[in-house]
Amino acid sequence: MQKLLLAALAFVALSVPVAMAQKSAAPVPPPVPAAGMKEAELKASLFGIHLYGTTTDFGMTWDECIEPGGNTLYVTPGGELQGRLTISPKGLACFAYEDTDFKAPQCFVVRRKKDGFSLVSEYGGEAFVTTKVVRGIRTCEKQDLIG
Repeated sequence: MQKLLLAALAFVALSVPVAMAQKSAAPVPPPVPAAGMKEAELKASLFGIHLYGTTTDFGMTWDECIEPGGNTLYVTPGGELQGRLTISPKGLACFAYEDTDFKAPQCFVVRRKKDGFSLVSEYGGEAFVTTKVVRGIRTCEKQDLIG
């Protein structure tokens, strides 16, 4: 009986620190994408262009026309949205759209690829990869983009 009691006490003594450590473990933050292009390079590269591409998770096609002043037209199989592109001081490309009254920007780390760009959410995960880039865009009116 005495050996059983000592074994039970030893088990409890060893288990309590492990359980306490598990409860006090800090939450794991989301992965941070590797550094992308810098603020000045983003401003010089992303304004006045029309991007075409796909998403890495579902292969959804998309295109986004970006005027020199930052207004955008974003088109997916689900529809189109007017938007705005701003560049954050941290070097993120931030897109906000009319469906959220431009109040919920989605920011991306942008990396230059051979013939275009890869945009990865600042929180990691899905990426938007360009398949074609057209430069010299002045306006993003729908009728100007057809054809």
